[in-house]
Amino acid sequence: MKALNRAKEILLYSDSEPNELLIGILHALILPVAMLELGKPWLVLQLLGSAVGVFQLYAVLYNGSLRIRKLAVKAAIVVAISTVVHYTLAGMMCGSHFGWLLILGFAVWNLIRVHQEELHGNNRL
Repeated sequence: MKALNRAKEILLYSDSEPNELLIGILHALILPVAMLELGKPWLVLQLLGSAVGVFQLYAVLYNGSLRIRKLAVKAAIVVAISTVVHYTLAGMMCGSHFGWLLILGFAVWNLIRVHQEELHGNNRL
């Protein structure tokens, strides 16, 4: 029981900023290049994904406010969903491409943790 309580505490209340940074980097730098293997990548998703990744990096590294971070996390979820849909429609959601589904999971997890931070009044200015 102690392990379950500790796992819940870690998963709900640990700092999400390292994961926010990771997803920002993946969307800004890796996603636009990775999509080239699709043959006909969605240019809009490549550009939007990169812009959202840069915005997420800005939100964590430069701004730091909970309101901006939450907005960036929500935008990252939209990009992650779009990426999974694109790979699925291309018939490539298999093997190592399941990593994009993992990114979606982490993006949703970040929203849960940022929301928890918001509920508990840990908003930094």
